[in-house]
Amino acid sequence: MHNDSKSFSVKQKLINAEHNSGLDGAAWELAQYLLLHYNEIDCMKTRDLAMQCHISFSTVRRFCQSLGFDNFSDLRKAKMNNPENQYEIALDNFGRGLYEPRRLYDEILKNVWGVGHRMDWRRMRRLAEAMEAARSIIIFAVRPYSFVLQEFQSQFVALNKSLFIFDDIYTRHDIIARLGSDLCLVTVSLAGGLFLAIGDELDKIAGFKTALYCPGALAREGATDCLRGYDLTFPLTLRSDAYNYLEIYGKYAVGYFFDLLLGEVIRRVGGKKQERRRTKDTRQTMFHVEHRT
Repeated sequence: MHNDSKSFSVKQKLINAEHNSGLDGAAWELAQYLLLHYNEIDCMKTRDLAMQCHISFSTVRRFCQSLGFDNFSDLRKAKMNNPENQYEIALDNFGRGLYEPRRLYDEILKNVWGVGHRMDWRRMRRLAEAMEAARSIIIFAVRPYSFVLQEFQSQFVALNKSLFIFDDIYTRHDIIARLGSDLCLVTVSLAGGLFLAIGDELDKIAGFKTALYCPGALAREGATDCLRGYDLTFPLTLRSDAYNYLEIYGKYAVGYFFDLLLGEVIRRVGGKKQERRRTKDTRQTMFHVEHRT
């Protein structure tokens, strides 16, 4: 996998853009068109793209710049460095029977059980403590994990905690800078590529850092050295570290991990709220007793 953040997350950026309610009509249509013709991007020309979407060259350029690319040629070059053909991956997984209902059930059950059985609960509680104490939390992840983590994000909003899910660092510098200090940073990349893509920039950001990965996949990427800058690491050992296998089953393991983590965070937050409530009730009781006397 190419270790350039632009190359690593072209499809993720387009998916994010298509789901961005703040886009104008032309930009949304452009994002959708590029996703629908993702495997043809290598051969596209800017003028052809503008003509197909009935927009100007400048609109194409501004859209690409909003994703962190200089222009459409830069986006095309990044995609060519990481030719992710989702259709071929899905066909291959189907051919190997990974979508068969009984296989899905068995694989999900065994992987989820393995995550819970091997969990280092001291580390889990330490991560929950760091998240609860942090002013803001940033999770770096790309599909399919970024979609699974959206529910985790909504739960933190309910807890009045600031949590962001980013697919890279380079296009998020301004936001991260505004968040200031007291950050908790989590990188989720079972296949390992994201560690290489954001490693150099992540080292420059101060905060409590945690990594979620599959050991075998990380070793194949040659990215084990990237873990040195993390305060906590969680190796998820699944039944296979193959990329196509992780594409289907990895998201269930990640979802289960973060559900366990959410429970620990809520236990901490809830415990503090209950303690404050008991203290308040005690003070009110003492006030009433003193008032009567």
